[in-house]
Amino acid sequence: MVIAFIAPFEQIRLKAQSIIDTSNYPAKAYLGDLHQGVKAAKQALDEGAKIIISRGGTARMIRKALNVEVIEVEASVQRTLAFVFKETTEQSRVGIVGFAPLINMVTPICTTLARNYRSFELREKESFQERMDMLVQWKPDVVIGDAVAFEWAKSKGLNAYLIESSMETIVDAFERAMLVYKNLNRYFMAEKKLEAVLDCTRDGAVLVNSEGRIEEINKQGCTILAHPRDELLGANITGFFNTPELSKALRKKTHARNMIVTCNDDKLALDHIPVSSTKLSDNASVILFQPVQKIQDAGNLIRKKLSESGFYAKYTFDNILYHCQEMKRLVEMAQLYSRTASNIMIVGETGTGKELFAQSIHNAGTLSNGPFVAVNCAALPGNLLESELFGYAAGAFTGASRSGKIGLFELAHEGTLFLDELTEMDVFLQAKLLRALQTGEIMRVGDNKLIPIKVRIIAATNKNPVEAIRNSRLRADLFYRLNVLDLKIPPLRDRRGDPELLFAKFLEKACRQQSIPVPPLSGKLLKELRHYGWPGNVRELENCAEKFATLQSLHDFDMPLLSSELHQMGRAPETPEAAMLEGATLDDMIAAKVNQIFKQENCNITRTAQRLSIDRNTVKRWLGKDSKPQGMLPN
Repeated sequence: MVIAFIAPFEQIRLKAQSIIDTSNYPAKAYLGDLHQGVKAAKQALDEGAKIIISRGGTARMIRKALNVEVIEVEASVQRTLAFVFKETTEQSRVGIVGFAPLINMVTPICTTLARNYRSFELREKESFQERMDMLVQWKPDVVIGDAVAFEWAKSKGLNAYLIESSMETIVDAFERAMLVYKNLNRYFMAEKKLEAVLDCTRDGAVLVNSEGRIEEINKQGCTILAHPRDELLGANITGFFNTPELSKALRKKTHARNMIVTCNDDKLALDHIPVSSTKLSDNASVILFQPVQKIQDAGNLIRKKLSESGFYAKYTFDNILYHCQEMKRLVEMAQLYSRTASNIMIVGETGTGKELFAQSIHNAGTLSNGPFVAVNCAALPGNLLESELFGYAAGAFTGASRSGKIGLFELAHEGTLFLDELTEMDVFLQAKLLRALQTGEIMRVGDNKLIPIKVRIIAATNKNPVEAIRNSRLRADLFYRLNVLDLKIPPLRDRRGDPELLFAKFLEKACRQQSIPVPPLSGKLLKELRHYGWPGNVRELENCAEKFATLQSLHDFDMPLLSSELHQMGRAPETPEAAMLEGATLDDMIAAKVNQIFKQENCNITRTAQRLSIDRNTVKRWLGKDSKPQGMLPN
């Protein structure tokens, strides 16, 4: 139980209970009015409730008496309006009794309908009996009020109407309570995960209080500072990073990026990020740091790879081969997606062809004349990936280019930016990426100028995005910003008929590259292709086809050898011939195959060499390696 519904009277308790019984709300209904309602709320809190729902004066008393979130059920305006309209006239004397919210709801109704009314507002510091005595003296024809006023009026023989809450307003209260609970739960979980987040980052990370003393530090931070965690906790950060820029950022609680300090004879790049939380010291900050040389080395490597690869897409939908209907439907959907400039999220296992789809969408769409820029988010630490995505200004940090550097966002302007392995991106960088997507503007690291961009994002991941969100590896708001259109590529094992089709195409390609004839595919081989699980998906299948072609160029290679290869990758051989090869070396198998062809050609070395496309001496050498004696070899 998370939510406790404190009902001032039985009718509303029954309504609440019926909603709980027919929904998934983690709630329980209690009965109790005013002070009894406070007691019921205390009991509910002892039983584990986090949020209270009630109405009227009971909700007010609970909110005042207990330190708990109280969601108030609103009264039904429609029912009250209907009652006043049908059951009273302009000559009726209508007495309105209740706390301020009830008075404020009913009096406009009576005013609009031109009713003769008088309100008797209940206040906590005034006597209830005194207000009721004033009501009796006024001699109302009808009394409109909450549960307490209704019961009192009925006991005095007065005509009374109970302000009720409709099922809709009760459901609305439950929905608001669930929203509050989710926010509270997210808040508590975020704090529980703070230490885990700090340990997951590739940077050194410390949490410091308003005095600059270290309250938490991750493993990487201990390694870089060359001190055990116990010695670092409580120490002042300025003892390690003594720079006026950091001292100013700590004092003014401002962001500061790419500060350079010297520690243990190494130059470190620092980021200062102020944070706030009631569970942490006031004005706490997170400081991220790592060696500048590490950033420079990684930056040089990625820039080299990006410059070598170029910024264009070479694949189209014609390159996507398939037989199964699910892939046909997926390609048709992707072709429709290509007509838009909306962001796309592609999910699929490693090797299923996520970038192939991304490039095909780019080349088929309105952005095909623009660049296609791809980056692997798992290949770089957060601060380096940030400088690659957004670029940096001249002199942004030590070792930076004097002229600055254009980022991938700018390079992808009027085109597509493909973010592979999105769930591996640093969570702090995800926030900046989200900001760029929301505003259509980016700012280079170390600069203060906004640069407008027009880029379609295609993101890909081999992880379950929902699980990544749940595990704080992916921001939910970023996911929903990117997941405008979505594609889920099935694994090869679920694509009926595709392994055989793709293997034949890849084999043809490999044989063409090696200038050798394409061998026929036996039924046993096709059966193995169908039933093997292909954990590496299409990428593994292509590698297998290339290997098949390479071995085929050495000898007339058929089903038994491939069956043995697949067996080594996780499948038991299904034929006695394949089982016989288990444990054999490659030389043994080639020698056995040469001997087999030799026998088929009636022990004629010349015809055997012609059939295998090798010379006579090679045939003799392989026959000599066979473990079974062949007798005298003919000339």
